[in-house]
Amino acid sequence: MEKYSTPKPMKRLGGLFAKYKDHFKAPQASVEKEFIAVVKEATGFELKPEQVSYTVSTRTISLQIPGLLKNELRFKQDMILERLSKRLGKTSCPKLIL
Repeated sequence: MEKYSTPKPMKRLGGLFAKYKDHFKAPQASVEKEFIAVVKEATGFELKPEQVSYTVSTRTISLQIPGLLKNELRFKQDMILERLSKRLGKTSCPKLIL
């Protein structure tokens, strides 16, 4: 009489990478691209890649845009950073927009 073990349940593919999302930081270019996409979704403003720079060590995004647009983004900073956190994870998300 042979013993058969019950098959292990299959893991969800998305769950395999969940632990890496919290441990690794996204590259600078990826953060900048996601920031541009989130700003467009949240405010409708289209930023060019050369107007956005991200410093990985300080987790700060600097913008080279007119002051009026900068103020508008600062008013919506919490919403923008929250959406970025959902997309990139907490360790890769910027802390500040300048």
